[in-house]
Amino acid sequence: MDSRAVRSFRVFVVVTAVVAIALGVVGVVWPRPSLVVVALLFGVYLVVAGTLRVVAAVRGHGTRRVWRWTSGVVGGLVAVAGLVTLLDPAVPLLVYALLAGVGFLVEGIASIVGGVVGHPGSSRVPTIVSGVVSILGGVVVLSAPGLALTVFVVLAGIALVVIGAAVLLLLPPRAAVRR
Repeated sequence: MDSRAVRSFRVFVVVTAVVAIALGVVGVVWPRPSLVVVALLFGVYLVVAGTLRVVAAVRGHGTRRVWRWTSGVVGGLVAVAGLVTLLDPAVPLLVYALLAGVGFLVEGIASIVGGVVGHPGSSRVPTIVSGVVSILGGVVVLSAPGLALTVFVVLAGIALVVIGAAVLLLLPPRAAVRR
């Protein structure tokens, strides 16, 4: 392999790892502001994506009218969701947390039912225990969605720091690259 390509890849890996560590530290130190920034960036994305979809629907000459209307309506809804996010980032974050909590509950119920009736290839007791833990997680998330989001950001930050550090520690020394 070309030594320039190896050096470029090495720089890419180091920069990526350092960015992961920096973002991880920010997530751990400032979890709530980090959530708000992510929500605002997502809101900007939704406004842009929705607007572009509406523009594509309006300018979609030669495409079927059903597609144009569907695309335009969906684009409008997406753009409005983005505006709601930009006006109050807590709203979509709360919705995401509530959806996650409901997801945990549904998964837990499905696991318990699967454990009770028996599912091929799975053991009953671990499946039921998994279902109970999932239901408890869902109840916790639904009871304190803001806290659940904060814990998620902190854990994600810790994961980024660990992954970034591991990448840097596992990177071969420069001398090994020259060979």
